Amino acid sequence: MKRIILLLCLMSACFTGFAQHDHDHEGHGGHDHEGETHDHADAPPGVLFEELAAAIAGQDGERVLHRFTGVTPRFGLAMQKGLFAEAGLGLDFYKIGYTVASEFVSFGYDNLRPYIAGEIMINSKLLGGGKAGIEYIRSTPILGMAFGGEVGWYTDGAAEALLVTPRLMLSFVKVEVYYGYSFFVRNELRRWLGHHRFGVSMTLNPRFWRRKNRIYEDYYNTYLGE
Repeated sequence: MKRIILLLCLMSACFTGFAQHDHDHEGHGGHDHEGETHDHADAPPGVLFEELAAAIAGQDGERVLHRFTGVTPRFGLAMQKGLFAEAGLGLDFYKIGYTVASEFVSFGYDNLRPYIAGEIMINSKLLGGGKAGIEYIRSTPILGMAFGGEVGWYTDGAAEALLVTPRLMLSFVKVEVYYGYSFFVRNELRRWLGHHRFGVSMTLNPRFWRRKNRIYEDYYNTYLGE
């Protein structure tokens, strides 16, 4: 029974964020801010897997948290009747860390990302536009879940469309695969734009990837290595 509960705790880490009220000591320099905290399990209410882990272990847990902020370019492809290419910028607010409570240890990161992007149809018609959106990602070192939404505007020079698209995503650290359903405020481009949107996007953030790998290596060598 204890192992089952521990497994459920680990799974829930994919769907819960780190606590929002940490006492951070942040560094400075460009768009790069990093801090580290050592919090006990009674400090962050609402972080389900940490509280359960500490309760099962019978003692307080320790949490090591690093923050990272940066502006990142993003690129993508999407199918919404037509095939669209996307290019834009996002502002990433990452939190990376791990929780330790006796024998239970978990590692993960989350990211809140507002973004803007331009799009152009590349397969059948000269159609372009822009969009602005926001997404939240909660991930293990390999796979994560994400959700978000965006507002888009498109035109062919004569007609136009304005739409709102909630999205659900799978995150593979560097690449996200998503599905969105568009609600049209105005749609004069019905022949070229549908309700269903399938896409893949990628953000180029090598500084974050290197930092995540260093933190994970430290976590692995400290708690999982031989």
